[in-house]
Amino acid sequence: MSRRPWSLRTVRQVILLYNMDGAWPPEDQAYARECVCRLQEGMEAHGLTVRPVEVRRDVRGALQGFDPEEWVVFNWCEALEGDPYGEPRVARALEALGFLYTGSGPWALTVAGHKALMKAFLTLNGIPTPAWRVCHRLADLEGWEVFPAIVKPAREHGSIGITPEAVASSPRALRERVEYVLEVLRQPALVEAFIPGRELNVSLWGNRDPEPLPISEIHFDGLSEEERIVDQFAKWDRGSERYRRTVPVVPAPLDERTEAEVVHVAALAYRALRVRDYGRVDIRLAPDGTPYVIDVNPNPDLSPDAGFVRSAAAAGYDYGRMAVHILRIALARRRRRVPAPVSPFARLGAG
Repeated sequence: MSRRPWSLRTVRQVILLYNMDGAWPPEDQAYARECVCRLQEGMEAHGLTVRPVEVRRDVRGALQGFDPEEWVVFNWCEALEGDPYGEPRVARALEALGFLYTGSGPWALTVAGHKALMKAFLTLNGIPTPAWRVCHRLADLEGWEVFPAIVKPAREHGSIGITPEAVASSPRALRERVEYVLEVLRQPALVEAFIPGRELNVSLWGNRDPEPLPISEIHFDGLSEEERIVDQFAKWDRGSERYRRTVPVVPAPLDERTEAEVVHVAALAYRALRVRDYGRVDIRLAPDGTPYVIDVNPNPDLSPDAGFVRSAAAAGYDYGRMAVHILRIALARRRRRVPAPVSPFARLGAG
């Protein structure tokens, strides 16, 4: 059954779908609800009817009574309770229920949530990314000779599991860190060449021809070269010294040629991973001018102080207008029916 074209003129009802987890500290739950209220108020200021809907584990149950022909979902779910990797499950449930929703589909969310898959697709598409290797056991380190190296948990996002100790300058330190990821975090370790240089966050939105927002640069205040990483403390612990010493600057001071090259590479990565509607590509700009993609983030955080929101604000979008623009991009997709991509595991011969 074909559906009528949708726009903000024909659809005024929006479900703001967000996740909560009883294991979060009370202050984190309170902050999450505060962010939901602010986003709801921002969209309602543009004439939309917005219904916040909380999800714990059951997406279908939370959306009972909502007609997918009358409601659009603004998908702000980053996980499911007890399942930190549940983001693709939310998107699959929304598709099964017939809802049009903002953000990337299950395929992109699956690839981005598994760093080895993400790196493989970047490599297959010829996109510059640091030399890398996945270690399922310590023996997989044999022959690695690139130092310094950085070690990341292969199945985490948001810099979880990345601390200052993640940068290894010797074979012994590298072995110890890989062992930590394997035994303590209980998952494969992604080993990458550590790229010295500038840390850039490129936020984009759109689909066929994604539009870049002003680029953000992370300034590392007084930190040595190998300390210049956005680790889990710098990203999430507002009271930490690491947080205070990683300062975002928007727009990043880049010459015209460098900015064009950075945006070009970011857009290639955005399209290669089939990011939809909006996303953020994290880049290390090496001293020789090469922009290396270090992460691709479909559905990046939209908290008021998040990087994507900061770049949108630099482009003149307040919180509500930013969300409404993302809705417009998603609604425009209803006019185009694109075949769903095959499983990323099958594409890599692992399915």
